[in-house]
Amino acid sequence: MKLLIDIGNTTTSMGLWENRRLSMIISGNNNKLFSILRKHSKKEIDEILFTSVIGIKENRVIIDKLKKIYKSDIKQIKASSALLGVTNGYTNPKNLGADRWVTIVASSILYKQLLMIIDCGTAISIDIVNERGMHLGGYILGGADDYNQSFRNAYHLKNIKIKQDIASQSKSFPNSTQDGIREGYLLMIISAIENTYNQIKKNLKISPKVIISGGYGDIISRRLSVRNKYDSDLVLKSIGIISDYQ
Repeated sequence: MKLLIDIGNTTTSMGLWENRRLSMIISGNNNKLFSILRKHSKKEIDEILFTSVIGIKENRVIIDKLKKIYKSDIKQIKASSALLGVTNGYTNPKNLGADRWVTIVASSILYKQLLMIIDCGTAISIDIVNERGMHLGGYILGGADDYNQSFRNAYHLKNIKIKQDIASQSKSFPNSTQDGIREGYLLMIISAIENTYNQIKKNLKISPKVIISGGYGDIISRRLSVRNKYDSDLVLKSIGIISDYQ
């Protein structure tokens, strides 16, 4: 049994991987990581694999603490120029986020077709991978928190926050400030995704398979006019898939 951990900027997700299946998925604030792990310290863990987007020093602290809880091999998966036949499209491959990299690699292995992978986390990333496993590059957009912060100097708007609900879009235009901000954010993100999709389809003469993950991904998935697959646990599953192939 393997313990998989994805450490984001604010939230950590973890799960158990056995027989190519993910179970006991837990997500929470980064500060609660080790208190959660200690509750499951009696599990028979053969190997620990994790991705992280935080700093090197912080990761060393995490590895040291993991060693005190488990007597298992610990492996951090980092972005590289190539992995399992998949090529990183960044000029400096190490600058690609590890969470994005594992989804690119695992999704390419699974589907072997033109892909558009969207992660709706602290930031929103859009990555394109062709059918030969070549990452063609991607876009990074501000997440919901960044969008909220953009109104910090507007007196009547600064305290309004986007709610992560899945309310159906009204046929009429938004008629309140709260709805205007939320619908404006969704319009911005959805337009960016659909424009990218249409450009890929036009330039490459084929429609990409669209895969969406992340906390805000559910509502984005439901609002898109293009067919897509939403997977809330895509990063963890990707880590598990990569571990099976290595």
